Amino acid sequence: MRVSITGFSLTKSTADSSYNSLQLSFRARASNRLQLLAAYTYAKSIDNSSGLGGGAGISGVVNTGALNDSSMILGDQNNPSANRGVSDFDRTHRFVLSYVWKLPNPSFVGYSRIGRAAIWNWQSSAIFTAMSGLPIDIVDTGAGSFYGLANGANPLARPSLIAAATCGDARQDIPAGSFFNPTVFARPMVQANQGIPSSGGTATASAAGTDIGDVGRNCLRGPNQVNLDFSLVRYFPVSEGKNFEFRVEFFNLFNHPNLANPISNLNALVASGGRIDPAMGRVLLAGNFGRIVSTSNNPRIIQLALKFEF
Repeated sequence: MRVSITGFSLTKSTADSSYNSLQLSFRARASNRLQLLAAYTYAKSIDNSSGLGGGAGISGVVNTGALNDSSMILGDQNNPSANRGVSDFDRTHRFVLSYVWKLPNPSFVGYSRIGRAAIWNWQSSAIFTAMSGLPIDIVDTGAGSFYGLANGANPLARPSLIAAATCGDARQDIPAGSFFNPTVFARPMVQANQGIPSSGGTATASAAGTDIGDVGRNCLRGPNQVNLDFSLVRYFPVSEGKNFEFRVEFFNLFNHPNLANPISNLNALVASGGRIDPAMGRVLLAGNFGRIVSTSNNPRIIQLALKFEF
């Protein structure tokens, strides 16, 4: 009996990565009541696969999928360097500043029970974080039809750049409402009887289809991220070594919205009113491709806590 095989998948436990960084830290105890800590990291992580889950995602929302050591490799499986780029989790800059301050107990209220209750035994602390955005991987679930990669639920190929363009050109002439210029990218269309570029001239298309594009992995970077958490603590001494602690904590104190990465799947424009030139693959109307549609952080959260220390 003959068995029809339409394709196969290959799983390999190989990858290549490197990480280099400059890390600086500063600690200071300004007094017996005030402590400061500052840390800065300038880093670059490069690999050809970052695993699955936890990255920025391609659909405009943060990828909350379960972390996994394996992931799909996009594009030409015979060319490992085609997927070499900055890691999905790479952040070029990261700065963190924090402090803990035990507020002084003014002596002028020492004789007032109400004054001591209102002013004594307070502590303030905060953590400020500022960092670069996550990389943006431009993909196209409509590319790679000659290799059976198109129209799947997950991206397996990337688009191409228009003639004489680089990925850096996507940061110029950005249309209103977009995070990058979507017209720099194009679907790698190949018409019937034309050579398939990824085959190196060894194959010709018998019908129109899409090839594997030449856009590099993670060639753009998303919005920067900034956050401030703040807490205020009041201690209520009971006896030596025992006290109640009442805490008020503010996560994202100023309710600052950190924008998530934009939609980076070129094929998303089809479902959002966009159009592609059927002959050349160029983006005629981008739809939601390149637009930011969500945030990467929570709104302000206020948390109250009471605990007993002994």
